[in-house]
Amino acid sequence: MTYLNDVHGIIIGGFQSYIGDECVHDYEGNIVQLTEPAKPGDREHKVNLSRAHGAHKIATFLRDNGADVEVIDYAFAWELEELKDFWKSRYNSKTSFLCVSTVFRQSSLYLWQFIEWVKENYPHIHTLGGTQSIDKILPFKLDWYCFGYGEYAMLELIKNLKDGTPSKIKYYEIGNKKIINAQEDYKAFPKKSMKISYEDRDFIKEWETLPMEWSRGCIFRCAFCTYPILGVRDDHSRDENDLYDELIENYERWGTKHYALSDETVNDYHQKLERYAKVIKKLPFKPRFGGYARGDIIVARKKSWDTYIELGFMNHFYGIESLHHPSAKAVGKGMDSGKLKDGLLEFKDYALKNHDFYAGHISLIAGLPNETLKTLDEGNDWIKKNWYDNFCAIGILSINLPLYQGKYGEIAKKLGTLSLIEQNPESYGYKIIGEMRKQGLWQMDKLNKDDKFDHPAFKHGVREEDKDETPQRIQFSWENNVGLTTKDTTDWLRKNGSLLATGTFPTWSLAEYLIDPDINYIDMMMKSDKKDRLKALSGKYFVENEIADSGEGVNLDTYRQTPDQNKTLGASKTIPASGFSINQSTTKFTSAGFNIFYKHKNLKLNYIRKYKRDKINA
Repeated sequence: MTYLNDVHGIIIGGFQSYIGDECVHDYEGNIVQLTEPAKPGDREHKVNLSRAHGAHKIATFLRDNGADVEVIDYAFAWELEELKDFWKSRYNSKTSFLCVSTVFRQSSLYLWQFIEWVKENYPHIHTLGGTQSIDKILPFKLDWYCFGYGEYAMLELIKNLKDGTPSKIKYYEIGNKKIINAQEDYKAFPKKSMKISYEDRDFIKEWETLPMEWSRGCIFRCAFCTYPILGVRDDHSRDENDLYDELIENYERWGTKHYALSDETVNDYHQKLERYAKVIKKLPFKPRFGGYARGDIIVARKKSWDTYIELGFMNHFYGIESLHHPSAKAVGKGMDSGKLKDGLLEFKDYALKNHDFYAGHISLIAGLPNETLKTLDEGNDWIKKNWYDNFCAIGILSINLPLYQGKYGEIAKKLGTLSLIEQNPESYGYKIIGEMRKQGLWQMDKLNKDDKFDHPAFKHGVREEDKDETPQRIQFSWENNVGLTTKDTTDWLRKNGSLLATGTFPTWSLAEYLIDPDINYIDMMMKSDKKDRLKALSGKYFVENEIADSGEGVNLDTYRQTPDQNKTLGASKTIPASGFSINQSTTKFTSAGFNIFYKHKNLKLNYIRKYKRDKINA
C-alpha cells in the first residue's frame, strides 16, 4: 500500500524504572517542573532495555501503508539537545507527526520540553499520544490521544490529518484534548497479522529479548483486572504464517532467539499451542519465549506440558494472586490452592527434567477478599519453602476509582477501564476509607496523609470554574471483608518485602543481563557457575564467597565514579536492576562483587549512548 508514501513521522517510546514524574502540565498547558531531572549517566541507568512494543507495532503497520515511520527507543535516556539533534537530522518536507507512546508513563522533563520545542518551531507538526490506558498520557500536552490497540485508529488519524479532514475521525473532546477510543471505535482485535518488522536504523542486537504477540484478548474475567478485552470466546490468535515470518526475519536479520510475549494468557487453548509448535519445528533455530500463563491451566491440562517444551515457552509468569483458596476463588481463580501448589511443583520438576530451561514467576496480590495477615504469612512460608529457586513478587491491591465531576462525567465512563472490583467494591466486601477534597483532576493525583489532594500542579493556572473539567481515576485506601486494610498490607510488605523469592529472573528483565556477552539465557535460572555473578548484578545479595581486599563492604551512597567519568552511579535512593531495587543506605557489596556490578552497568551505559549516537547519525 502506498497511500501514505508522502508521510513521514517519528514515534518515541520505551520503558523506565518506577520513578516520579520530572514534570507535569498545568491546566493552561504550561510545563511545571517538579524535580531536578536525572543526570546524564543516571538517565541511561533508569531505562529498561526492552523495546517499545506499541511504538514498533504502530510503526510497522503505518510503513505497510506506505509511510516512513521511525521509532526512538529508551525515551527517558534522551536529553533535550540529543532529541533536538535527532529531529534536525530527520525532519523533511514530508514530516507530519511526532508521537509519544507509553505503557505506564513517560516521566522525562526533557521529552516534554522537546515536544514543546517542536510545537513552537514546527507548528504544523501534529503531536500524538498512544497508550493502552488513557490516564497514562492524558496529563500531557498533545494534539491527539489514542488508547487501545491502535493500528487502525492511528492509520485513520494519519490519513485524515494528511487529507485535512480530521472531522471524519471518531473522537471525544475534553477541553482541547481530542481522545480516540480505539477499543470502541477502531477495533484491532482479533487480528491475524501482528508482525513487527524492525529496521536497520533500530540497531537490534542478537542478545535482546524482543516483544511479540500471539493473540489479543483474554478468555477469563478476573475481578481485579483492568484489561478491557475479557471473556473472549472465539479464536483471537494470529496466523501461523505471520508468526513464522516474524521469527525467521528477526533471526536472519538480527540473530534474535529470545522473546517476551505480551498475551494476556499464552496457554489458553491447547490447539493454538499445537499450531505454533508446528511453526517452531520449521525454524532453523530454537527460540525461547516468556510470558503469562494461567497456573491452573498448567496444572489441569498436562497434555500441554510437552507442547510448552516444543515451543520453547518455558519462562512463565503465573498470576496466582493468592495462595489462600477463598481469596483466589473470590476473584476468579477457582482451583483449590492445595491442588494448584502441588501441581506447580510437579510441573517444575517435569520441566527441569525434560528441558534445559525453566523459570516460574508467581505474582501475588495482598488484600484480596478473605485475605488476612495470617493467610499472607502462610503463603509466604510456602513460597520460602517450595519456590525459593524461582521468583515471586507481591503487590498491594490497587482500587482506582473514577471521580466523575462536571460536564465531562459521562465521557469519563466511556474512557475508563475499570476492574469488576473497581466498578462495585462493595459487592466484593470492600469499604473505601477516607473522604477526598474534590479539586480539578487534569493530572494524576494521590492522597496525602490527610486524605486531601496535594499536587504541585494545583498551584499553577487553574481557574475556579475549571477545577472539575477533566475526570481522573484516584487510588483509594480500602478495608476488605475480613478487616484487612491498605495500611496492614503496606506494613506487611515493609516487613517481608515485595520480592518473596528471587531464585530466577522475570522475563522482562532478561535483556538487562544478556547484554553481557559472558552471560547466556540458561544462566538466568541462577543454577550455573554464573550464579554469584548474577547475584552481584541484581544488587539483591551480598556476594559471600568474594572477599574484599579491604575486608569491608562498599556502601553505594558513598561511591562515586572516577573524576574522568564525572558522574555518580545513582542520584536516587534506589538503583533499579531488572525489577529489583537496591536500598543504598543498607546494601553493601564486597569490592570484587561491586566491580562486577559497576562493570556491567557500564555495559548498559555505553550501549545506550552508542544507540543514541547511531540513531542521530543514521
